[in-house]
Amino acid sequence: LLWPMSGKNERGAMKPRGAFTLIELLVVIAIIALLASLLLPVLGRAQRSARSAACLSNLHQIGLALDLYVQDNNNHLPFCAQLPSVNTNLPSFAVVLAPYLQAKAVFQCPEDRTLFPKEQTSYEWNLYLNGASYDAPEDWSPATKAIIDLVFGGRVNTPICGDAQAFHPGGGIWTGKNALYFGGRVQKAKAP
Repeated sequence: LLWPMSGKNERGAMKPRGAFTLIELLVVIAIIALLASLLLPVLGRAQRSARSAACLSNLHQIGLALDLYVQDNNNHLPFCAQLPSVNTNLPSFAVVLAPYLQAKAVFQCPEDRTLFPKEQTSYEWNLYLNGASYDAPEDWSPATKAIIDLVFGGRVNTPICGDAQAFHPGGGIWTGKNALYFGGRVQKAKAP
């Protein structure tokens, strides 16, 4: 039998129960709507978190390509434009690192849809580090040292490159930008 039986008819046989009532259907729909309203914000946060993790992974891969560049160039960082398309005198770091990293999608944050379309990147370069020694901050010019110490609090806290905009939501000490630091460390940038 496909339908549950309820009661007996005049011959003593079980008679099938009637269909769902309108009220029962409305209660089921209300429960489903309530569950969906509870789950959608959680799923949205999970998607944003996944895109932020993908951005950190992109920056890690850029860090590996940068390590290869530094090894080929006497342990010095490249000269790059801070913001692609804005400073046309210097190349984008995506162009400089292209021989070391063929996957162009790595240069775009998954949260970004509009920034620097010509260069296909959403990351900016730390202009203060142009041509600086990667391993020997003591070889940096006094002006570079002063700026790095004043603005970032030293080499360890200095981002090499990172999100050009605050694509990733954050609160408290987090600004919503992901960044690549010396030594290959990637994380959300702390507010200065």
